[in-house]
Amino acid sequence: MLKFYLILFFILNFADCLFSQTKVNISSFEIDEIKIIFKSSQSFESESIIKILALKEGDEFDYPVYMQDVERIRKFYFDAGFFDAKVDTALIFNKEDEEVIEKFFITENKRYSYQEISYQGIDSLEEKVKSLIQNQSDKLIFPGKFYSKDTIKLEASRILNILFNNGYATATADNPVVLKYETNNTALIDKVRIILKFHPKLKYVFGTTSVKFTGDQYNISKNDILRELTYNENQIYDKQEVIKSELNLTKISLMENPRISIADIDSINKKINLSINAIIRNKYDLTPEIFGYYFQQVFYIGSGLTFSDKNFLGGGRVLKSSLRFYFHSLSDNRLEFINSLYQPFLFNNRNITGNWNIGAEYRLNKEYNLTEIKNSFGVIINLPTYTYINNFNSIWEISNQRLILKTLDDATINYFISTITLTAVHNSTNNIQFPFKGSLQTFEFEESGLLSGLIRKWFNTASLSYIKFSNFNSTYFNLSKQDAKVSSALALKFSNGIIFEYGDNSFEFDGITIQSSRIPTDKKFVCGGSASIRGWGAKQLGIVDNKSIGGNFIMESSIEHRMRPFLNSSNIYLRDLGFASFMDAGNVWSEIGKFKLNEIAWAAGAGIRYYTIIGAIRFDVGFKLYDPQPGPVGGSNWIFGAGANFSDKYNLQFGIGNTF
Repeated sequence: MLKFYLILFFILNFADCLFSQTKVNISSFEIDEIKIIFKSSQSFESESIIKILALKEGDEFDYPVYMQDVERIRKFYFDAGFFDAKVDTALIFNKEDEEVIEKFFITENKRYSYQEISYQGIDSLEEKVKSLIQNQSDKLIFPGKFYSKDTIKLEASRILNILFNNGYATATADNPVVLKYETNNTALIDKVRIILKFHPKLKYVFGTTSVKFTGDQYNISKNDILRELTYNENQIYDKQEVIKSELNLTKISLMENPRISIADIDSINKKINLSINAIIRNKYDLTPEIFGYYFQQVFYIGSGLTFSDKNFLGGGRVLKSSLRFYFHSLSDNRLEFINSLYQPFLFNNRNITGNWNIGAEYRLNKEYNLTEIKNSFGVIINLPTYTYINNFNSIWEISNQRLILKTLDDATINYFISTITLTAVHNSTNNIQFPFKGSLQTFEFEESGLLSGLIRKWFNTASLSYIKFSNFNSTYFNLSKQDAKVSSALALKFSNGIIFEYGDNSFEFDGITIQSSRIPTDKKFVCGGSASIRGWGAKQLGIVDNKSIGGNFIMESSIEHRMRPFLNSSNIYLRDLGFASFMDAGNVWSEIGKFKLNEIAWAAGAGIRYYTIIGAIRFDVGFKLYDPQPGPVGGSNWIFGAGANFSDKYNLQFGIGNTF
């Protein structure tokens, strides 16, 4: 018996010492490394699992949180269909450095898939709604596909949205029921049955929509707000129309964060009455500006000051008066003052808006000084979403220019210009900052000369006479395995343009008849630069007499791979860092008849991107793979050709926003 007590005393004291030692040391240990070890199959990257853990490398070790991380991994696998997954653990302590290595051993076992999906509660619905629910191409879960808790939730949300958009405003859904088969039937082993039960309830129509103003109402009226609604009273309730109406309300500059909410539900008359809380912000605004801008592939930085009246003379009109200065170099800058009036509901149509711009501009260039008074009228027509062309723009611009040519002893030329531009746009891109789906096409027609030609006959002034066509195409592809946070995308671009000159542009100067250009220099096509063929600097490429002026025919194409490898990083500064690699091809010619295949320039390179709220800030280096006009400096057409001068075979580029 004495021997027994001695042994028990020794064990208790040893355990107490061990516990005390562990308690003292572990509390100050730092996690040196987290290892994910797969004992059989591996369906997920280690980084995806480490991302869900509460403890990260460099954190102070906490044993209870560590055990919670074990449960997080189990739940992660369970929600992905690995119902029988096992997670074992091991800890390795380094007493000298007070560091610990966490190990998680994962045995995935079988992954379950769907055997049957049952949709309950929809039998009483009309055929139109049932067909939308049962549309096989829209379903997110189907027999044979692996179980995923997130996908089941998305499928339930899809069906609820169909109900919400077809009158069933109060529809609900039960929690999904997952039935795991316990059977010897081999066809049902590792299979589950899913039951999705819905309660459509009553079918409603839109009732009344009330408006409550919060803040100074100024002279905005209830009608100014209600006209933005895309639904009508007694129309079948459609949540999507409510969302569209909210988007329309955001166009009213005076309103802050507009929301349409359900005021009450009339179950007797089956009507949904809505309300809008119109929070009115300050009518006047004075805003300083700092920006980057491109004029003909030349990058300008600038600053300015803009005064805004967000409800000028009522009706939702917005008046902006801006003074801006653009700087490129001491010999190339611009000063601009412009008044802009935005008119919504032009011709009392929600889908038509108008713009009236009137202002003046002064340009200082090493070759000329230009003073311009300009006036333009623009109309934008937004077309239905089911049409290929999304919107149609038209602009009529009238301007008077006084051009002083420094190269001709300060000779002065007066220009009267009347230009009509028509643009059709198709845009199905899904993201402005980092597009990875969809495409963008623009088709532009520009004419100058019909009206200005008449003016030129009455006054001794120069005018412009040309017709210009241009076309831009871009498309985007997702190279990632997911759609939520896309880290890799492929972007393609092809653009071309052509200008036809016509008529006569002669005028009298000091008793001498002078034949002037029929196309202004800023209307010609130029090539090279950070948004063009990046192996060349701005306006440094072209089969033309003067590359800085450009030519009448252009063709460009690009392919660019964009990556954001740190998108899932916990470091908020690192996650916005990206990279790109690209290849560009194209050139500009004096006219289309002089186009030659062997004069197409080729460039390739790579760059760094940092994505911000104003767009991607980018730095690129472009190399001249093939230069059709290397000259004595470049030495060779090809970058590694005999006698090539590498110092002339690359260019550094800077820009803001995606190249396309």
